[in-house]
Amino acid sequence: MPVPHGNYQFGEFRLYPEEKVLFRGDRVVEVTPKAVDVLSALVENAGEIVSKEDIIRRVWPDSFVEEANLSHHIFKLRKALDDGDGRKVIETVPKRGYRFVAQLRPVSPPIGFENPTRKRQRLPVAIAVGVLSVLFLAGGWFVYSRRAPTAPAAVAIRSIAVMPFANESGSDAVEYLSDGMTETLINSLSEVPTLSVKSRSAVFKYKGRDVAVPTLGSELGVQAILYGRLTLRDDDLTLFLSLIEPRTENQIWGKQYVRKLSDLVDLQNEIGGDVAKSLEARLTATSEERLSKNYSKKGEAYRLYLLGDYYWAKFTKENFLKAKKYFEEAIAIDPNYALAYTGVANTYSVLGVNGHIPVAEARANSGAAAERAIQLAPDLAEAHLALGAYKLFFEWDLDAAENDFKHSMDLDPDYAVAHELMAYVLRARGRHEEAVTEAKRANELDPLNLLILGDIGTCYRFGGQLQNSIDVQNRLIDMDPNFADVHFEIALAYAQAGDHEIALREIMKGLELAGDNTHMKAGLGVVYARAGRNASAEKVIDDLLAGSNVRYVSPMDIALIYSALNDRDNAFIWLEKAYAEGSPWLFELNVTPEFDAIRADPRFNGLLNRMGLKKDREDGGSNTSFRSKSTAHVRNVRA
Repeated sequence: MPVPHGNYQFGEFRLYPEEKVLFRGDRVVEVTPKAVDVLSALVENAGEIVSKEDIIRRVWPDSFVEEANLSHHIFKLRKALDDGDGRKVIETVPKRGYRFVAQLRPVSPPIGFENPTRKRQRLPVAIAVGVLSVLFLAGGWFVYSRRAPTAPAAVAIRSIAVMPFANESGSDAVEYLSDGMTETLINSLSEVPTLSVKSRSAVFKYKGRDVAVPTLGSELGVQAILYGRLTLRDDDLTLFLSLIEPRTENQIWGKQYVRKLSDLVDLQNEIGGDVAKSLEARLTATSEERLSKNYSKKGEAYRLYLLGDYYWAKFTKENFLKAKKYFEEAIAIDPNYALAYTGVANTYSVLGVNGHIPVAEARANSGAAAERAIQLAPDLAEAHLALGAYKLFFEWDLDAAENDFKHSMDLDPDYAVAHELMAYVLRARGRHEEAVTEAKRANELDPLNLLILGDIGTCYRFGGQLQNSIDVQNRLIDMDPNFADVHFEIALAYAQAGDHEIALREIMKGLELAGDNTHMKAGLGVVYARAGRNASAEKVIDDLLAGSNVRYVSPMDIALIYSALNDRDNAFIWLEKAYAEGSPWLFELNVTPEFDAIRADPRFNGLLNRMGLKKDREDGGSNTSFRSKSTAHVRNVRA
């Protein structure tokens, strides 16, 4: 229930809204008048949720102010009130606003305290005239100085973080739009050659968190931070943007956009250009063209593409299928939408690679969609990446895939996924040091992408540098102990190093997190086989085959276990089935450590020749230099 306007006491603090002052005991608390206004707005509605919009309208009625400014004032108030993480005075209500929760009682006005505004009103006339004269002279100097040729020019900003746009529509169903517009702007600004733009994963880790602007600037290492607030009511879209300099917390630029949802494409183009200009960024003719290119002029097609991209990023079978549906609907509206074709191509690829749909279906649709994307937009980096992925996983054509990934990186040197997949090609060729370098470059471009960081560990493992692999995977576990894939990889590294106890513990953890995952179960079979527990490994094979009537089981997974058991005949039976099926992961058959036991068999080279894979490894088998070291050292890494 709102309390009457007046003066208030809570704990040892006294608040005087009219005088814009806050006391702690007999001392004035050093906070700005605007911070006092924010506190007053909350106190006068004590116990109730006050929305961020209502506070902004009250405290900054005639200005466009970004939500980050309010968050900063809340941060300063909490610090001054010793509120800390306990939120004893000001409580955050996620997605709704703030609430003042301390007990209040009225208090008399401060004795001897006078409002500075009223003091100024009683200045003697002579002094006032003198002041005005000085101001007039100063004003004349100011006008003259503004004309002087020595006035400093605006400093161009070279680094920026685009924070996830806040969805203030009151509906989670609009989240795809705020996320999608953020990601599109990140991608667009990345086309500016003089600008360093933080990746999606670097900024999205802050989504929903209330972090002070200077802290963000320090943690992200940028000169400017762009904030956005988005509301959608029926077909009416409103977007507030504010560019903040984190060191001073000054607003460099701000703008409000009010458009129809059907104008989404034009709006996104306008935003990219406006932000680049506000940064004083130098645009080449090529980057300016790319900055404004969305590959579709139809707002509904673009909206559906954003929906597809939103679900794709969730990285589960169900969400991949949703993503494919939205990409295909976007193409139905705009048959010339190249980006949507890349979405279709990549979705079919990832569904096929992960065994969610038949390989033949994935192969046919992925390649056709990627080819169509390149026909429509030969300069689209995503299209060449999609075609390269198709050639790598479904044609096992390392040369063609490498050319496509190089082309993609030429078009967009900072395209992290292109560097990641190039590492796959180099790894498959046995060029392990180069593969690690390329995977590390992908990690630099997208440092919080767990899959990319895991790929560095895999490249080390395939090259026999098991300690390095384990170190990387342990870093990944520290970042996210619930990431199932990392437990699979580190288990195989420990098993390869001969530390079977830790390997078994890690693969069990992976199974616990991944549930009924056939590839993870195959990893368990490999760990058992390397530990000499052959009966247990064979039991895993029996379980996988028994369940193959109700879910897909890759022949490669069965072949991996048989090879680890050194059962050559059965290993080749299942490798032949993988070959007949066109198993995506056969492209790295020549370097997969689990096949070391059967590599000397003539049938192995025969299969490589039929696949068109040259034996261009740096060595005749997996690098085993690590295994000559004591496994006790490995055991102590994460015991």
